[in-house]
Amino acid sequence: MRTIAILCGVAAALLSGCGGDASPKPPKEATQPVQISPETHAANTQFALTMLQQLDDPASGDNLCFSPLSLALALSMTLNGADGDTYDAIAKTLGYTEQKLDAINAQAHALSRLLKPADKSITTHMANGLWVQHGFPLKPDFLRALLTHYEARTETVDFLKPEATADTINAWVKEQTQGLIEKLFQAGDFDEQTRLALVNTLYFEGKWQYPFPKDATSNAPFYLENGKTKQIPMMRLSERLPYYKGDGFEAVSLPYGEGDYRFYLFLPDKGRTVADLRKQLTPENWARWLAAFRVVQGSLQMPRFKVEAKYDLKPPLTALGMGVAFDPDRADFSRIADVAPERLFLQKAIQKAVVEVDEEGTKAAAATGITVGVTSVPVDQFNLVVDRPFLFAIVHQPTGTVLFLGIVRTP
Repeated sequence: MRTIAILCGVAAALLSGCGGDASPKPPKEATQPVQISPETHAANTQFALTMLQQLDDPASGDNLCFSPLSLALALSMTLNGADGDTYDAIAKTLGYTEQKLDAINAQAHALSRLLKPADKSITTHMANGLWVQHGFPLKPDFLRALLTHYEARTETVDFLKPEATADTINAWVKEQTQGLIEKLFQAGDFDEQTRLALVNTLYFEGKWQYPFPKDATSNAPFYLENGKTKQIPMMRLSERLPYYKGDGFEAVSLPYGEGDYRFYLFLPDKGRTVADLRKQLTPENWARWLAAFRVVQGSLQMPRFKVEAKYDLKPPLTALGMGVAFDPDRADFSRIADVAPERLFLQKAIQKAVVEVDEEGTKAAAATGITVGVTSVPVDQFNLVVDRPFLFAIVHQPTGTVLFLGIVRTP
């Protein structure tokens, strides 16, 4: 039984990312980029919040951070090789059951353009890479879709030399992520069945519109959910900021640069947990909450933090209905290559993520690998002290795209 390996990586750092040379070059666009449709926005939001529910394990006490955008793009690329029930399962998981594949690809391409900022305080960079086993013939339509809509670079490798192949892909990921993701794949992630690896990287760096004064940062207590207390560096800012008082929580929005990108922080009220808040996170509430923020003078104290996480995404994706794609006896990726009577199937799905917040701004990184082997109460001012676990999101305001989602339980 043969396997296709698909990897998707996401990262953010302080310096601009450098895209690898695509070979062959993608065809030139024949049409104007389209805008993000309400259907795509709704699907992306639903997928982001659904994955958050799947990945969070309150009992572990662990921090959480991941990029729903990276995973969605990786699965969208994979969708171009799927057929039958496998295609339906991936499309349903992504929320794309009402959209045609051409529209999904066009929207992904448009989003990659719309996320590029003119703001010099923001850097975003997305790149896609395709590594194929020497001599393994991909179908032209699959390759054309990845070149045209995802601008994927291509390179042949020998998965029978897993250490060398892992080093090759990891070096590219490290370059695209400016060193934040140094090692995404292990040699053991590839074997004699692996035929293809697909990589997406997303790089983000944002400088606060209102930086925190460094000399105001000092240690303060942070109250963990297990009842313990930890001393952490607490940043302080007094400014007019978008603020929202919801049902059982408070929230503040910190703009980067000119404001197209924002960091949202949601703090449960005392006596409530982040898990309680997470259960309120429906697409309807998310839209209502974001629309209800109002600029208010206030004071904010929040931790300087860095969180890292790595996930095996096969269990949550299977729980969401994608099990057929991982099943070597049922998966149908016949639109990638003709290997009959054998089958291509997904071996693994992995994401590694890093998010770092300090006085100047945010660095965030993630890597995803898929192997195919409410109305607010008006307030005049606020005083928000983030001294207990909280939830955060990095959002592109014009499109509503969620780049990163996370939970900080231990700064």
